[in-house]
Amino acid sequence: MAKRINFKNSDALLDKMFDAIHAYDLSVLYPQLDEIEKKRMIALISNEKFNDMFVELEHVYQVDVISHLTEVKVKQLFRNLESDDLKEFIEQLDPEIQKKYLKQLTKVKAKTIELLLQYEEDSAASMMSTEFIELSKDTSIKEATYRVIRDSKENEFIDTIFVTDEDKKLVGKIDIKDLIIAREGTILEKIMKSNYHFLNETDTIEQAIDMIQNYDKNAIPVLNTKQEIIGIITADDIFDELIEDIDDDYQRYALVQDHQSSYTAIQRSKQRLPWLFIAVVLNLVTVSILSLFSNTLETVTILVLFQPMILGMAGNIGTQSLAVTILGISKDSFDKKDKVKAHIFKELGVGVLNSLILSILAFIFVFVLLNVINSNQQKPIEIAQIVFIAIFSAMTVSAMMGTLVPLTLNKFKIDPASASGPLMTTMNDILALVIYFGVATIAFL
Repeated sequence: MAKRINFKNSDALLDKMFDAIHAYDLSVLYPQLDEIEKKRMIALISNEKFNDMFVELEHVYQVDVISHLTEVKVKQLFRNLESDDLKEFIEQLDPEIQKKYLKQLTKVKAKTIELLLQYEEDSAASMMSTEFIELSKDTSIKEATYRVIRDSKENEFIDTIFVTDEDKKLVGKIDIKDLIIAREGTILEKIMKSNYHFLNETDTIEQAIDMIQNYDKNAIPVLNTKQEIIGIITADDIFDELIEDIDDDYQRYALVQDHQSSYTAIQRSKQRLPWLFIAVVLNLVTVSILSLFSNTLETVTILVLFQPMILGMAGNIGTQSLAVTILGISKDSFDKKDKVKAHIFKELGVGVLNSLILSILAFIFVFVLLNVINSNQQKPIEIAQIVFIAIFSAMTVSAMMGTLVPLTLNKFKIDPASASGPLMTTMNDILALVIYFGVATIAFL
């Protein structure tokens, strides 16, 4: 993108070029520019596109953009941003800078941002938007249409009109298309839908995601204890949250901390080294365990041939159980003890069945292979039996670990995703090796 923008062109030509570029593409372009080019681009793009670009930028570049703006331009930007987008930017700043920016907002918007900042990070209300249209149930269709046209702002959600009673309690909703086709003499109460889904301000983001997904809604109202609507959560908000969760889970799965594309190689190295060091230490434990069985390896060297197969199969079944369990936790599927027990027994059954089938196949494979290569060591039947016992035991134990570890972590309020990745893999390797060579030692020494 940056290579196609020639900043030697005139402002008029650059203005046309920026006008043809999507806001997201501008957010990708911005970090690649030097200081002069950044200032020039900010000055030339339209306010609407500038606002959209700002929202798409990573926080570090949002701060950089602010540094290039005048105080008047900052106030204009904050005034045009949706409350949830502005809150997301402000909450990552130092408290003193937060206070500074809150003073630049209107009293109403400042109170709104302060309210959003009070909610817990995993609360649905923390991600809600306050840009919505709310009308009284006694409002006529003609007046409602006029007020939507007159009062709605560019960034306001107008797909659904929320209807309240005289006490400001939410009593219904109207889709904008129904408002358009309704007769003028009718009032909102006559055409509103009184059956609607809503979230309480104490509900979690997971509950919001489930509701949007299960009922295919564009927006869900968030109510306080008085049943007053205090905000809405849109499908776009949920989509953004899901993308962030996927990125976060992927980083934790790889045991990498929060990643910023602006980090240097040294900064990224510092992030990843502690986890790699932990993996090295655990692998040293694996080597130490192997040394305990040195006599067994010297006596029956053919055992090494099947070690990767046993480690791989134990790791695979453990990862499958782990993935299914974490998915269930994320969907609150284990909110009752009987559901937890049912899941454990079901995964145990799956683990035992798969382990038995694969260990039988492994027994046949090992027996045939050793007869083909004419091993002069122990009888092929004995080695095949050892592999059978090792694979069945290691896979069964690994499947149970993949189920019990995340459930245990979740019970103690620890993120179950932290049990994934290299740590879980190494734990499975250690168990599989102990079982494999332990059985071999008992059999041959």
